[in-house]
Amino acid sequence: MEENLKKALSELLVLALLHQREYYALELAPAMAEHSGGAITITFPYAILYRMIEQGYIQELPKRAAPDGRRRQYFGITEAGRAYFQEIWGTYRRFAAGVDRLVSGVLGEEGGVNP
Repeated sequence: MEENLKKALSELLVLALLHQREYYALELAPAMAEHSGGAITITFPYAILYRMIEQGYIQELPKRAAPDGRRRQYFGITEAGRAYFQEIWGTYRRFAAGVDRLVSGVLGEEGGVNP
């Protein structure tokens, strides 16, 4: 189930990071793990990146030197990506609130399942 959740949320998470700054592909996995307190990890961000490039949500930027001194391909969010992020962030928040209401109603205040 964890893998399915990651796949479903991968675009949201990558776009959230790109709202902060531009990243090169291999920076995304450690940044995601760091910002999520280790709760979220990805191993291969390229499929996500290239799918979002095709959709116009992110763009390849000119290669430049990374902090390690190597030339890297950086990615940045587009205006369409910013709009898409706002849309899917709202959808996620509504969905998560609904899940919370449903599960809280079933479990009750003591945390056990209501008959």
